[in-house]
Amino acid sequence: MAQPSFTVVMPTYNQGEFIEVAVQSVLGQQGCEVALLVYDAVSTDGTAAVLERYRERLRWIREPDKGMVDAINRGLWAADGEVLAWLNSDDAYLPGALARVGQAFADDQALDFVYGDALEMARDGEIFTPNQFTEDCVGERYLHSHNFICQPTMFFRRRVLEAVGPLREDLLWTMDYEWFARFFLHGLKGRRLQCFIAANRDYAVTKTNTGGGARYREMIGIHRLRPGRPLWLRRSFWIYSAEALIKRVNAWRDRLAARTLLARGLNALSRIGGGLFLRLVSPRSRRDIVDRYLKEILPRGRNIRDQWAAASRPEAR
Repeated sequence: MAQPSFTVVMPTYNQGEFIEVAVQSVLGQQGCEVALLVYDAVSTDGTAAVLERYRERLRWIREPDKGMVDAINRGLWAADGEVLAWLNSDDAYLPGALARVGQAFADDQALDFVYGDALEMARDGEIFTPNQFTEDCVGERYLHSHNFICQPTMFFRRRVLEAVGPLREDLLWTMDYEWFARFFLHGLKGRRLQCFIAANRDYAVTKTNTGGGARYREMIGIHRLRPGRPLWLRRSFWIYSAEALIKRVNAWRDRLAARTLLARGLNALSRIGGGLFLRLVSPRSRRDIVDRYLKEILPRGRNIRDQWAAASRPEAR
């Protein structure tokens, strides 16, 4: 079967520092047909200047919106590709990602969605770790343990929109987690690809890292609505409570001078908490992910730009 066509929706607002890397990672995909729709909520930084350079290769909608989820929903419903995705403008795809995803869909016409493994990168694009929490596609685990799908690695057929409806615009931090859960609740067929698909940018002022108690309450509210045992008896409750506590400790630590005794104590507490959190989650594919990271990613370089430069060399073709 021929590979499907793709449409990638990219919501953005004042991320001129990152957006060129994101755009290039979509337009640089080989072996597939891909359209890029950028929804710019009238950025006031250098975003417009970057997008102007690529105007002939993408569709750029520059208008106010009601928030990121509004832009994503409008973009997905306007998309005309057979397979859809959204990529935040501070994240990036890896070389060859869409060709691998497209082949999976071409091989199995019953497949509704596909996701893969992810890298975590810093503000400057430096890759510092693989995301170690991705797991195979088991609905019970996703609904009652933790979010093991890293959003920029998710791709889905157009028919998924008709099945599950739009993302919830009332959610600020967990809209992707709640939406992907509906994939499982509707019995859609998914598959995890055991390859690195995207890099997720992790830095201090991302929405995830600045959500604080409000993000925690939103997450717990989602789990409270799911059927099952009392909330405090569920693995998911303790996982996200531990995560919230670790983020709070890290925030306190970062406000202090690194040399202070209290800061060192908080740093030690954060390391201990991180280890306990990892044991609580018990990610099932961690060893495989780390092994492939060491063999496939590090030899190509430690920055997202290094990954793309390595892929463009003649020996990589």
